[in-house]
Amino acid sequence: MNQSPHSVLSSSAKLSYRTWIKKLLFVILGGILASIGLELFLHPNQLIIGGVTGISAMFAYQTEMRLGLFLFLFNLPFILLSYRRVQRQYAILTVLGLVVLSLSSLMLHSFPALIEHPLLAAACGGLFLGIGIGMVLYEGGTLDTLAIRPMDHSYNNRSKYRLERVIMLVNLVVLTAAGVTLGMQQAMYSIIAYLIAFEGVHFSLRGYTFNRKICIVSAEKARIEQSIKTRLHRDPEASVDRIEETTLGSEPWATLPVLYYKIHLFESRRIKYIVRSIDPHASILFDRDMNRL
Repeated sequence: MNQSPHSVLSSSAKLSYRTWIKKLLFVILGGILASIGLELFLHPNQLIIGGVTGISAMFAYQTEMRLGLFLFLFNLPFILLSYRRVQRQYAILTVLGLVVLSLSSLMLHSFPALIEHPLLAAACGGLFLGIGIGMVLYEGGTLDTLAIRPMDHSYNNRSKYRLERVIMLVNLVVLTAAGVTLGMQQAMYSIIAYLIAFEGVHFSLRGYTFNRKICIVSAEKARIEQSIKTRLHRDPEASVDRIEETTLGSEPWATLPVLYYKIHLFESRRIKYIVRSIDPHASILFDRDMNRL
C-alpha cells in the first residue's frame, strides 16, 4: 500500500528532527568532556595547550579570573567575524558548544584536581579535551575557533594551507609563552597534553575507532596489492585504474593506479614499509591527508 505524501513528509521531518537532537546532545556532551579535561586536569596543574583555549588559560593564570569566562569572550569575536562565511548550522552548534564549555568550566572551577601528577594530568586532560573537541567537530561545530574546520568548504586548498601555518604559529607562541611564564618543565608537560589532545580529536573524527583509511598511488599496483595480501592478509576496499582529477599540486597523477585500504592504526608503519620497499616513489595518503584535498 502506497504512503500518502503527507506521511512521507512527516517521516522525513521526524528523521531530520531526531538527527538534529542527536547533534545537539553530542555537542553538549563534547563541551562537558572538554571542560572536565580543562578544569579537573589541565588548569589546576598549570598545563597549557594551543589555540584560543590556551590563550584563555594564560589570561586566567595571569588575572586569576575564571577560565570559562575567557573561553567564551575570546571565541566570540571569531564567531561574529566568520558568521557570514559559515553555515547557520555551524554557528548554532559552535555557540551551543562554547556556552556549554564555558558554563561547565565555571561550575567545575571550585572542584579540586583529580590528579596532581603533571604527566598523568597531561595525559588524562589532553584525552578528555581532545575527545570533547573532536565530538563537536564531528557534528559540525567547534570548541576552538582557531581550529581547522574540516566541514567548511569555503576555504580552498591554498587558503587551508595558509590557515594551518597561522594556527601552527599561534600554537608555538602560546606554548613558548607558557614556557616563559610557568617554566620549561610545565611547557614540556603542556606539549604532551597538546599532542594527546590532537590525537583525541582525530580519534573522534574517525568515528571513535582506531581504524584508518589509506590511499596508495603507485605504478606498481599489482605487486603492492599482492604483497599486502600475503603479509597483512588484507584485500583493498576499492581499486581504480587511475585518478580522475589531479588534486595535489601539478603532478601528472591522471594515469597512476590507486588502491584504497582500511587498516588498524598500529599497521600504519608496517604498510608504509611494504609500499616503500616495492615503490619508493609511491604516494601514501591517510584519512586526515585526504580530508585536506
